[in-house]
Amino acid sequence: MKEPLLNLLFLLLTGFALALAPQRPALTEAKPESAGFSPDRLTRLDRVIGEYVEEKKIPGAVALVARNGKIDYHKAFGQDDGEARTPLKRDAIFRIASQTKAVTSVAAMMLFEEGRFLPDEPVSRYIPAFRNPKVPDKFNEKDSSYTTLPARSEITIRQLLTHTSGISYPTIGTKEANAIYAKAKISSGIGTPNDKLADAMNALAALLLVHQPGEKWTYGLNTDVPGYLVEVLSGMTLDQFFRTRIFESPGMKDTYL
Repeated sequence: MKEPLLNLLFLLLTGFALALAPQRPALTEAKPESAGFSPDRLTRLDRVIGEYVEEKKIPGAVALVARNGKIDYHKAFGQDDGEARTPLKRDAIFRIASQTKAVTSVAAMMLFEEGRFLPDEPVSRYIPAFRNPKVPDKFNEKDSSYTTLPARSEITIRQLLTHTSGISYPTIGTKEANAIYAKAKISSGIGTPNDKLADAMNALAALLLVHQPGEKWTYGLNTDVPGYLVEVLSGMTLDQFFRTRIFESPGMKDTYL
């Protein structure tokens, strides 16, 4: 359990360091050879990324290479809208999958510092639907039916923040979890802008865990639950909390949920 916790702390500390760091001058562009780069070798990036775009492996990409405070290579390839064929710009804004986890963890730890919860409390104290969790007993692959046993303990907030709760992921989890989550219409959270976090988490709470809470590390919808915890404790939607409590102060105007 130590390694996931250290990784979480690293993400949190990195996020706070970036948010609190003093504003620095924008990087300036320079000739690659002035920084010790071979211009010819850097152009190999053009060929490789261009091939990925042409073969439709990716719609577009922005590549940047910098050294000693100077930008030595910065190009955009492909489109940011495949249907409209709009060229991708070098300053395009990208959606970064799973980065919401780091920001959600920061939001949760802010509320912890304010004394709103303790990490080793059961999350069911604040989200009752997670009371009395269940673990697998028998699973029928033919119809995705299953039987369960009571878990030995409740899920703690610490376990959620360290991906040790036993909650799995749709599509990339175990075959049992994939089937069970698909049957219950649990999504991965991507591409569901109209879904309510409360509804999704209450539905997730009714399903079984893939192992006993705290038993081992399993990458899953763990951080989504603290996201709803933030809403419960703050009285704000998660995107409102992000914007007003985290993004506005350091001037992160292009970052949003």
